Formats: sequence, C-alpha cells, structure tokens
Amino acid sequence: MIANLATRLQGDPLRARLLLLIGLWLVAVVVMSLLSPYFLQSSTVPYLLQYVPILGLLGLGQTLIILAGGPGIDLSVGAVVSLVGVCVGALISGLGVWPACAIGIVLGGLLGLVNGVLVNVLRIPSLIATLATMFVYGGLALASTQGKPMGNFPAEFAWLGQGTTLGLPNAFVFVLLPVAVILHVMLTRTTIGRHIVASGNDDRAAYLSGIDVARVRIGLYVLSGVLAAVGSVISMSWFLSARPDAGTGMELLAVTIAVLGGTHIFGGTGGVPGTIVAILVITTLQIGLQLANISAAWQLGVIGILLVASVASTGAFKAIWGFKR
Repeated sequence: MIANLATRLQGDPLRARLLLLIGLWLVAVVVMSLLSPYFLQSSTVPYLLQYVPILGLLGLGQTLIILAGGPGIDLSVGAVVSLVGVCVGALISGLGVWPACAIGIVLGGLLGLVNGVLVNVLRIPSLIATLATMFVYGGLALASTQGKPMGNFPAEFAWLGQGTTLGLPNAFVFVLLPVAVILHVMLTRTTIGRHIVASGNDDRAAYLSGIDVARVRIGLYVLSGVLAAVGSVISMSWFLSARPDAGTGMELLAVTIAVLGGTHIFGGTGGVPGTIVAILVITTLQIGLQLANISAAWQLGVIGILLVASVASTGAFKAIWGFKR
C-alpha cells in the first residue's frame, strides 16, 4: 500500500504537496489550540474565514503569474488594493456603491495591464517593474488622501464584507469559492490553462508551438489586477472605509501563499488547490497567534520560516520522490 502511494506521489508532485499542506494545516490547528483556549471556539471558524477571501484572491492571482514563468511576480497587488479602494471611495458618493465598485475593478485591470506591458513588452524584469509600480500606486493612494481613511459608506455595502450565509462569510461563499473553482477548471480543463503551464515550462518551445506567450502573461497580470481590485472591494465592505494603506504587506503574503501552495518559483508547476490550502495554513497561524497574544513580529517570523521551509521542501521532494521539477 505504501509502495503504491509512493508511486502515485512520484507521478504527481502537486498531490504530494497538497497532502503535505493538509497535514501542516492540521498540525497548525492543534498547535494553535494548545497556545490559545479560544481557538477552538465555534466563533473562530467564521472569524478565520473572514480573513481568507482578500488574501485568497491575491494569492490566486500571484499563483497564475508565477505559474506562467518569466520568471513572473507581482509585487504591486497590495498597492492596487489601496489605490482602487481610495478611488472607489471617492466615487461612491456620486455614483453609488456598485457602479463605483465596477469602475474600481476595471481600474484594477488597467493597473495590472501596466504591469504586464512593462514586464512583457518593455522587458523590464518583473521584480523591478512591479516594485516600481508598487511605489507609484501606493504613493498615489497616500497622496490623494493625505494618508487619511475615507468613510461614510452606506450600511448596505456591508453585505459583502460583513454578512454571512449559513454561518459563513458572504465574501468567502460568493466570491472566493466561485473564483477558485473557475480558475481551477481553467487551468486543468481548458486550452488557456495548457498555454499557461506550457509558457511556464518552456516559453521558447511554447512560442514555437504557436502560443503567444507575451499575450498570455499580460492577460494574467490583468487578471491579477482584477482580483486585487475585488479584494479591495471586499476590504471596503468589511470595514466600511477605504484606507490608503489597506494593502500594505499583502504582496509578500500573496507570494508566500503561492510558493507555499506548491507553485514553482520559476513557473510550470502549480495549481489552485494547493494555494487554497496554503491560505488556510497562513490564516490559521495568523489568527491563532493573535488569539494567543503573540506579537506581530513573531507572526511575521513564523511566516518567514514557513516560506523558507516550503522552498527547501521542493528539493527534498525531488530527492525522495524523484520529481523532475
């Protein structure tokens, strides 16, 4: 039985990583419950899931960009969350909530398009290009508001960020889960998904086979911007305010989630299920450490250690199971 399992895992590194992440999540649940007596209360699950959709959307966008190779990365997603938020906040009073949110989502796509053009047309390394746009987008958010949050949003806007259905947050049920399912189907069942993976495995071979690699990668930057903008809308709905620093630090968590979920840092390998479980692992650790009154500095340290261990485990998988990537 163990031999059969090993054989199956050798042929499917993503399944092996998924099983490892599920085990890691269960360990995290046990450890957090020992650290804090409040962790296993019935109110913890909806509280934990309240944090998942925003980071989840950013992590999914990051997963797709890294998966397509390049090597691609998007360090501007947190700044997109901030800039879209203040733009929507400025438009709500004149246009209403949902038209303003729709414009904000389009804006997110345009900001992602800028990243895609810088990286794939002007050939600026993605680390440099998106680091630059992170400062530009974040600076615009701060300058336009003088660093002050924008509030006085209508109470009905809270339905998405604060409301629940069957005890679960609406943003989780009606946004993150459908998006995750759609992206999983896209990656595993469609031609677009095959093009994304092929671009990440060998972009030259993909180009010679007729795939427009640059267009694929630009499209994923646009999609990442859209997902970040949707995350911004959820954040505003949750807090009923738009803060110019709302997305600060989220870009690094998004990269951590993608890599921890099994997305190869140079592309070609990765998937949505691993990213979703990685989000649960990160969120469980964050909420558990908060409930245990452990300082934010230690929380960041634990996540950093987790990221290093995740990258190191890729080499261990190769040595043990003989994976090629």
